[in-house]
Amino acid sequence: MTAPRRTQAERRDATITRLLDATVECLATRGYAATTTSAVAAAAGVSQGALFRHFPTRQDLLVATAEVVAERNVAAFRGLAGDPSPDVEAVAAVLGHLRSVVLSPANQTWRELLVAARADPGLRLALLPAREGLQEQMLAAATDLWGNLLPPQDLPAVLSIVVNFLDGLAFSALDPDPSAPPGRTVERALELLAHLIVDRRPATEEIP
Repeated sequence: MTAPRRTQAERRDATITRLLDATVECLATRGYAATTTSAVAAAAGVSQGALFRHFPTRQDLLVATAEVVAERNVAAFRGLAGDPSPDVEAVAAVLGHLRSVVLSPANQTWRELLVAARADPGLRLALLPAREGLQEQMLAAATDLWGNLLPPQDLPAVLSIVVNFLDGLAFSALDPDPSAPPGRTVERALELLAHLIVDRRPATEEIP
């Protein structure tokens, strides 16, 4: 049986998805400088002309990729996090899941773009909506998970501490070897962060 022909809109969407996925792959494996439109087009299996029909400039392509990666990261975090819990072990497990998202190849694209944006004012400005959108979505996810544990005024600050710590792990600081000295393992660091979250529970709240 012959498969039904895709509509023009479906073909367009499929091409855009391939281009965005190829950009993620190039940024993660080649780095920002080598993620050229020709490299992305080759990885996606399309012509540069097709690329430019959807993304008139390289910057347009990179910003669209950042937006998609932000959406995927938040979805991955929500999907892995599970139900909210006031237990330190459960919160540490959620932080471990978030760490896997932060260390993923997709999130590597964020690091590549943010580092590049430091020296490129145009890119920095263009990425601002995507960055603000990611922050809002992450705060909403954190509120769903830890809103019952943290005073509302503390939630943004604690989320900032968590995200910046996990981003730092990508470049690497702590030794993941279980035989490392106490206090130097990632697991212990995540446990301490979990205590920070759980121990900030408002004093007036009764513990079930």
